[in-house]
Amino acid sequence: MADIFDVIIIGAGITGTSLLYMLSRFTNVKSVLLIEKYEGVATLNSSSRNNSQTLHFGDIETNYSLDKARKVKTISTLTLKYCMSLPDRFRKQVIEQCPTMVLAVGSEEVEQLKKIYESGLREVFPTLQNIDKGEIGKLEPNITAGRDPAEEISAITSGHGYMVNFGKLAETFIEDAKKNTKVEIKIIFNHKVVETKRTGDYFTVRTDGGEEFKGRFVDFSTGTYSLYFAKKAGLEKNLSILDIGGGFYESRRMLNGKVYRFQHSGIPFAAVHADPDINNPNVTRYGPTVKIPLSLEKGKGGTLLDYIRSFDFDLDTFTSLKNVFMEKNVRRIITKNMVYDIPGVGKRSFIKNEVNKIVPTLRINELKFDPNVGGIRPQILDEKTKRFAVGDDKIRGKGLTFNITPSPGASACVGNALVDAIDITKYLGLEFSRDNFDRMFETEAEKIYSSYS
Repeated sequence: MADIFDVIIIGAGITGTSLLYMLSRFTNVKSVLLIEKYEGVATLNSSSRNNSQTLHFGDIETNYSLDKARKVKTISTLTLKYCMSLPDRFRKQVIEQCPTMVLAVGSEEVEQLKKIYESGLREVFPTLQNIDKGEIGKLEPNITAGRDPAEEISAITSGHGYMVNFGKLAETFIEDAKKNTKVEIKIIFNHKVVETKRTGDYFTVRTDGGEEFKGRFVDFSTGTYSLYFAKKAGLEKNLSILDIGGGFYESRRMLNGKVYRFQHSGIPFAAVHADPDINNPNVTRYGPTVKIPLSLEKGKGGTLLDYIRSFDFDLDTFTSLKNVFMEKNVRRIITKNMVYDIPGVGKRSFIKNEVNKIVPTLRINELKFDPNVGGIRPQILDEKTKRFAVGDDKIRGKGLTFNITPSPGASACVGNALVDAIDITKYLGLEFSRDNFDRMFETEAEKIYSSYS
């Protein structure tokens, strides 16, 4: 084992494993250590049980700006190309094509959706179509069946989309990385990182078992914990996080594909949507419900203190929180979702306000809540703008990177890894093989890096 690793990656979710792949495949890095605090790969938010399994392109995310949609399309196409390059036996476990649409219900939403479509979205996504009730019924009969004839609906759809098992994808990244025998790769599980400190030209990473590892560059791909670690290192960008938890209900299979509800701009978390399950073709899942858990990880109440340490208890933070909760649409979403947690009343309210907007005929006895499905996402509070930041962010230090990856997080994993790999090789005085990357992904790495970083 190397005395000092070139790179230490903290976190074996989709972000950390994609970076391991990128370093092994496209750089001359000689040694990489991947440290994961749990027992396996992608056990938290990257697990297929804890996300909606959507490969986001920005075409059905009506809360995105046009610039954001262009960026997400470019980045997510890299992930799609990687998935499609897998051998058949792996690809079928990782990705599956399915129809997707965003559904507007009511005259106000229908008009807003039309404006978004005509304001430039169809130029970014040429295959998108704005379809009416009749066409919706042909694609998804259960959306129109039993609906009030007077209720206006419309949708935009490209006719195709993808669902991804991001946990399986993370495993694939590791297997691909290991194919390069010129790179020493060490992966250790059940090791929780508690401290990272600079020691001369390298960093010493200490785990809860008292073990110490040395690395020239440390990349934190730790989801909700990345900002926590950045602040421990004395680095931040006037950011705090408001963790948003999400739960899911399920019914028998009611839809052919993914149906997202119309979402207002500036809201960083998704409106309730209906999705097939890549692991179970017999069900449709509905969610996420929106909660504000006082923890950094689902079911881990002991992370409350770490959550508190991720905040700046100053005027800018509290002004940001006040502004967020004063937003009419945010307040409406949070208020509705508080009701969904009330026993008895919650389920009835959820099906009336959310599920029946998508599938009008579904009844309460056909819907059940799955407590084992759903995760927590770190929604970023930007204390400069005093608003939510839509999308992900990075905090960079000398020899350090901290990835904060809310939606479209997993969809952007290959692009995110590209940016980190180029930064790492520049810092270490090593090489990133742009030619090999460009051939593999049929695009220019430098253009991606310039626009994404």
